[in-house]
Amino acid sequence: MSQAIQDTGIAAAKAAPAAVVAATGATGVVDWTSVAYMLTALYMVLQIFLLVPKYRQMFREWRQPGPSK
Repeated sequence: MSQAIQDTGIAAAKAAPAAVVAATGATGVVDWTSVAYMLTALYMVLQIFLLVPKYRQMFREWRQPGPSK
């Protein structure tokens, strides 16, 4: 296989996801605005659940009386 054919195949493979998203958005098959809202909401929920233990630990440390520095 020549280098030019290989490079062309790699470039096409890299461009395929963007082409699929553009095609589905242009044809209206997928409403990407709704997908973006759902992913943003999921990200926010995950961040909240991941931060709760950290803040709980910080609050416990703040409430514990300890030697003053």
